[in-house]
Amino acid sequence: MTKRILVIFLLFILVLAIVAGFVLSLRTVPKLLPLNETERTLAMQGVTSNDDWTPVVRRRNGVDMVLVPAGCFQMGATDFQLQEAMTSCNQYYGSSCQIDFENEQPPHQVCLSEPFWFGQTAVTNLQYSSSFLQTLGSLSRDLTWPRESVDWQQAVDFCQKRGARLPTEAEWEFAARGPDALIYPWGNDYDIHKATLRKISPAPVGEKPEGVSWVGALDMSGGIGEWVNDWYGAYSSEARIDPQGPSEGEFRIVRGGDWFAHASFFVRTTYRDTKDPDFATSSVGFRCASEFSP
Repeated sequence: MTKRILVIFLLFILVLAIVAGFVLSLRTVPKLLPLNETERTLAMQGVTSNDDWTPVVRRRNGVDMVLVPAGCFQMGATDFQLQEAMTSCNQYYGSSCQIDFENEQPPHQVCLSEPFWFGQTAVTNLQYSSSFLQTLGSLSRDLTWPRESVDWQQAVDFCQKRGARLPTEAEWEFAARGPDALIYPWGNDYDIHKATLRKISPAPVGEKPEGVSWVGALDMSGGIGEWVNDWYGAYSSEARIDPQGPSEGEFRIVRGGDWFAHASFFVRTTYRDTKDPDFATSSVGFRCASEFSP
């Protein structure tokens, strides 16, 4: 009798595994399909508003990436948009704001002439670990956390090994705010339930799906600071096409705020932080981007 119960139990587990595998395959298959003609044409043609685009997610080299269409947007913050930052900053310091947001201005038009692929999330500890020993070494870090404590060159090297690269600063901001030039990935009003901040440690990627950006990118407001490819430089008021940043400099740029941020001004789409390229800390990670191909 006991043996029969054991067999029935094992069969039950097997059926559950088969069903779970089937459900998982239904979720995965769409990410493996090629783009349809409408998606491909609109991505290359470009969009003029966030509502023109429906998020497209595909699995590339084993990683979920979102497609960012071509388009133009306002890069940097207007005086009106900086009022959001100043209000938050004044509250944070309890009096007058002690941070200068000058590096977010002047606002200027930027056009991205080609679509590109953009990591749906930051690179995780699990993705970063390339061997069993590295995975064991990461057990002190949750494998679903964004990978942190990597310097700029380490981030570049990892993306290149994946056949990708770091996004430019303009690409990062466009993926976060879109043609509508939103203050936050979800809109212009701050919502603490949509951002990942005020934590005592990193948080699992994708834990705030409510804060998703217009292209389907997650965790672009807090979570982990993200290296981008550019050297830091002051903005110009001139319109730009596919800007790459200065050819040289002293600091690289980190975008998106991080889990340790304690005020909303840190996690706006226009916030720029500068770090030495050799800097590595638990609040800075990265995500990869790659050239468009259907």
